[in-house]
Amino acid sequence: RHAVGEGPLVGRHHAVAARVAGLDVRTHAEGIRTHIGYMSQKVSLYANLTVRENLLFFGGLYSLTPEHIAVRQALLFPRLGLSGLDHVLIREMSVGVKQRVALVSSLLHDPEVVFLDEPTAGVDVLNRYVFWDLIRELAAEGKTLFVTTHYLDEMEYAYHVGFIDNGKLIGFDTPLGLKMAFAGGYPVVVQHDDRAMLARVEAHLRTAGYIVSTMSEEPRMTARLILPDADSGTLDRLRHHLQVIDSTLDFTTDLPSIEAVFAGMIRQRQTPEARVP
Repeated sequence: RHAVGEGPLVGRHHAVAARVAGLDVRTHAEGIRTHIGYMSQKVSLYANLTVRENLLFFGGLYSLTPEHIAVRQALLFPRLGLSGLDHVLIREMSVGVKQRVALVSSLLHDPEVVFLDEPTAGVDVLNRYVFWDLIRELAAEGKTLFVTTHYLDEMEYAYHVGFIDNGKLIGFDTPLGLKMAFAGGYPVVVQHDDRAMLARVEAHLRTAGYIVSTMSEEPRMTARLILPDADSGTLDRLRHHLQVIDSTLDFTTDLPSIEAVFAGMIRQRQTPEARVP
């Protein structure tokens, strides 16, 4: 939320301005370094050093004193389940624990903008939850985090998601926005065991201006609608129409998964029509 770009990047003769954490990259390049944290995909810790020795080394790169490093360590270690591991050699740790230590090293100087390159790659499910709990906490504190991942389910945690295919950004929006764009709106379904009841629903909603399709999905009948948006007013109006028919009627969302959206967008780009300039 703090990293912004200004100006079109359209040609070698065009001036381009960019700001990171409010600082101009052309005039404050060195100062920006102190506002950025980076964790590489491959663990960059020194295997023959202890956890504490690694932290002292990486903290020293930002001119942090041992006292400052200790304060940050005391804050971050409990949140990542690393307490008591100060004197353990990195080579004796599992991949998941190494990744957590690497994350701490990237946060020692309390950066405003953090780049995490596949932080959960090769990490077990429990460690992935630990990572994302902290990532969400940092975002709630006002930090901006750029996270790359091959685990598509992790995209659900993000405020905004960018899909990249062959080096090109093919989609950028909130998870909900990407799903709605792919689905052509906000899809919902109404299900009922009684075919006659669902026929009443279809007729009433068509009269009210909704576009409805029905199908039999054993053991229930299903009516599908695409709403223009997911605003509370839009959802309340639909719910009111249903409860005019029967007070027990309601609907559920039928959004595609973020994985289905990404796969669908890739398939669309692979069609002959998509390749035509």
